Amino acid sequence: MSQVPSVAGFRPSLSMLGWALNEEENVADYVRRAEAFLSSVSDDYELILFDDGSSDRTWSIMGELASTRPWLRPIKNDRNRGPGFCYRTGIGAATKAYFMAQTVDWAYDIDAFKPHFDELRRHDVLQGVRPGEYSLSTLRKRSDSFYKGIVSLTNYTLIRTLFRLPFDDFQNVTICPARLAQPLSLESEGSFTNPEVMMKLYWSGASFLQVPVLFQKRGRGKGTGTRAGAILQSIGDILGNWLRWVVFNQYRGRRTGRVTTFSESR
Repeated sequence: MSQVPSVAGFRPSLSMLGWALNEEENVADYVRRAEAFLSSVSDDYELILFDDGSSDRTWSIMGELASTRPWLRPIKNDRNRGPGFCYRTGIGAATKAYFMAQTVDWAYDIDAFKPHFDELRRHDVLQGVRPGEYSLSTLRKRSDSFYKGIVSLTNYTLIRTLFRLPFDDFQNVTICPARLAQPLSLESEGSFTNPEVMMKLYWSGASFLQVPVLFQKRGRGKGTGTRAGAILQSIGDILGNWLRWVVFNQYRGRRTGRVTTFSESR
């Protein structure tokens, strides 16, 4: 994890969203790291953390942690709902001016955002992007394994080609005003949910600043995002929504937002 100091300036109220499925090995460290990050960039923050149907001690650990942390809001799903449900529900539950999501295995080095919070005065959204081109030679650096890299590359290529959006990454961290995202009608159930948020914000005319945010490989536990069912659900969401929103033009009033990379903004 990089050690990037926070820069004095804009310190918005901020909700972090996370979800855990059988993450008893990671959840305490996640809460500790979330507190360190949130307190460095905000004076008014919360962590909304879902237990997404765990069968281990994840929920009881979350309860113990929340007993001494009033800013931690644990929520228990009735069953395993998946990341799309948790993200959509978390956006609706957020009470702060801005929200962001971070995985429980701390997959993204979000310290990279620290020097850029003042840019929220000039851009609606800070969008994390993994630096470097998507290629076979860089897949291992951008994902936990070569297989997961192929899944990520396929996901990126489908979204970029079908929807013709000018983003360099669709599965990263989005720091977004709740006032812009909470009115959106979000329809996806799987990993397409974050790209859907980005897409609909872009179509509403929002401005984005792309910030390089490195991917970090999982240390403990086992990820579940590339199970066959999750992959098929994501592809189904991509193709189905493309047909409805683009081919049959059922998403009316699309406008064009603005996407700038950090190097271009200086």
